Amino acid sequence: MAHSFHIIPDSTASAAQHMAFDALMLQRYEPSDAIRFRHYKWHRAAYTFGLSQRYSYITSEVHDLSAEIVRRPTGGGLVDHTNDWTYTLVIPSSHPFSKGQPVDSYRDVHQCMIDAFAEQGLETEFNLTPPEQTTPSVCFNKAELYDVILKNLPSKIAGAAQKRSKNGYMLQGSIWKPLASKLSWGKFYNDFTLKLAQLLEAEIEYVDSPSWRPEEEMALSDQFDSEEWNQRR
Repeated sequence: MAHSFHIIPDSTASAAQHMAFDALMLQRYEPSDAIRFRHYKWHRAAYTFGLSQRYSYITSEVHDLSAEIVRRPTGGGLVDHTNDWTYTLVIPSSHPFSKGQPVDSYRDVHQCMIDAFAEQGLETEFNLTPPEQTTPSVCFNKAELYDVILKNLPSKIAGAAQKRSKNGYMLQGSIWKPLASKLSWGKFYNDFTLKLAQLLEAEIEYVDSPSWRPEEEMALSDQFDSEEWNQRR
C-alpha cells in the first residue's frame, strides 16, 4: 500500500517558530504514516545552525547580529536564510526510506532536485569531492559530499541537514536562489515534489496545515528561541 505524500501549505514565521513546527512535524504529525513536505519563508533575516555547532563560532561567522540566529534540531553547519528557498521533508519510520544510510538518503533527495532543475534547463550535479576541512562549514561557502552544485562550476546551490529518530527521518533543505534566478519557483515546487513522491512511491495529497495544541507549539518555539537552547555549546 502506497504512503500518502502530504504537501502542507506554505507559511511565513520566525526562525524559532519554524524549528518548532518542523520538530512537531516529526514528533506529533497525524496520520503518523504519511510523508510530510513543506516550503516556508522567514519573517526577517535569519540564520540557523546545526545541533552540534558551537554558538561562539556561529556568531563569529554572522555579521548581522540583528538577525535571528537559531539552533536547528538537525545537524549541519550555518545556513543563511536571507535569500534561500527553504523546505522540510519528513518520512515516517514505517517507510523503508527512513531506515537507509544517511549518505544515500541525502543523495537520493538531491537527485530529485537535480532532475527538477533540469526540467527548466538549469544544469546541476553532485559535488563528489568531500571537503578537506574539519572545522564547521558555512553553508554555500563549501560544498559537502552530494550537495548540489552548478554544472562545471564550483558554486554550491543546495544543501541540507538530517535527523533520524524513532519517529522517522527529517531533512531540512535550503536552495540559494541567486544561483537559480531564472527558475519559475512554482514549477520547481511542483516538479520537485512530484519526483520525491515517485522516489518514495507515494501519492501526493494537498492537506491543511496541522493543528498542534497551541500551548505545546508555543512552548517548543520558546525553547528554540532561548539562550539555554542556542548557547548550549
